[in-house]
Amino acid sequence: MPLPVPLTQASPAPQNPPPGNPVSPEMQALLNQLKDIHEPAAIGWWPLAPGWWILAGVIIALLFAAGWLALRLREKKRRNLYRAEGVRLLRSVALDEPRAVEEINTLLKRVAVVTFGRDSCAPLTGQRWIGFLESAVEQPMPEAAQRALLESLYSASAGSHTDLQALRDFAIRWVREHRLPQADISQPASPSLAESQHV
Repeated sequence: MPLPVPLTQASPAPQNPPPGNPVSPEMQALLNQLKDIHEPAAIGWWPLAPGWWILAGVIIALLFAAGWLALRLREKKRRNLYRAEGVRLLRSVALDEPRAVEEINTLLKRVAVVTFGRDSCAPLTGQRWIGFLESAVEQPMPEAAQRALLESLYSASAGSHTDLQALRDFAIRWVREHRLPQADISQPASPSLAESQHV
């Protein structure tokens, strides 16, 4: 009769080290010597990057240019105030009035005195006066305007409406476009026609 086999509990099979701690003690000691990651310091605003300096220079240059342009425009507007005033007065002349030619001629003389001086243009009359006016603009005076100025200025007749209209149109164009004397460009003309009323 065979002996009964004693029942023994089987010993558990050897297990692998837990996957959560695969680091050896030596490696753990080396890891402990490592320091934490240091992030770089935040970049300060000063000194400025070259691009900001360039941008600041461009802005400053634009501001200077805008200021210079504003001064130039203001000076130009101030120098041309007498032109605007002359055009306004010429447009207010009633062509059906008997003294329309005299009024237009007087306004032309006042503008010319402001621009060129009293001595150079106040005593001019007739063809010399017309030649002086034509010398300051590119387009000559139309024949109708010359006829109105030469024939109706000191006569009792008022002249035709067409001639008067041509004279006033030329006068307005002359006031707007006459060239300043080269020697006096740097010296702004008077902004008012008040000083030239007694022509």
